Amino acid sequence: MVAERFRVVERIWRADEVAAAYAAEVRAALDALRAVPPVLFARPTRCAPWTVRELLAHIVIALSRTVEMLDGHAPVTGGGEPVEAIGYYAPDARFRPDVDGARVLHAQRWAAARSVGEAIDELARQAATVAARVAAEPADRLVVTRHGDLMTLTDFQVTRVVELAVHGVDLADGLGVASWLTTAAADLVVALAAGTTLLPLRTAREWDRAHLVRAVTGRAELSDADRTALRPGGVRSPFFGGTHRPTAVGEE
Repeated sequence: MVAERFRVVERIWRADEVAAAYAAEVRAALDALRAVPPVLFARPTRCAPWTVRELLAHIVIALSRTVEMLDGHAPVTGGGEPVEAIGYYAPDARFRPDVDGARVLHAQRWAAARSVGEAIDELARQAATVAARVAAEPADRLVVTRHGDLMTLTDFQVTRVVELAVHGVDLADGLGVASWLTTAAADLVVALAAGTTLLPLRTAREWDRAHLVRAVTGRAELSDADRTALRPGGVRSPFFGGTHRPTAVGEE
């Protein structure tokens, strides 16, 4: 008899599971945000200098990148090996201070031009548009991001779920309300960041979904044992805004 032990170091995402996580997280976010008094959207977030309202703007802008990308480029053929979802968070020029500054300013201007209700309605419209456009494309379609990354459309949509899930936790924390993070989206973030699934880590650490996402994205203080559990050997972790700036996630 021969026994072999394997360690998962990369998750290959299916278009249907990514679409389901995206849809579930959008529904949960919209239901929760519409129940919050607009005055609370002026509160600060951990993603300084953004307020809750400005961080919401950033999320809407992040979702719009899918449509911009599909409208701006014909389907790609060839061109080298695609970047995986985890590779999208590369510590390169997309995190330069000037790029960060432009990102911050864009969201601030977007938020200033809309009421809270209008921003939430735009989130609903943009999310629905993105879902419809992605569903109409082949799951293995290759696209080029605004940073020049060649990716499958499915892997790019993984990064959109990350934006919704992780910044959704930031929004809830800023608003002072219970997190609406769904299991599907939390599992995706944890699998991407730690190379494992949600259940083993939740069982071992007795953390709720939101705290687990805070932990794998540098938003929570961790013990040495926790850090070891979240970063098993051989697993690459996404950059998530840089080790020097753990309060930000990814790049829209």
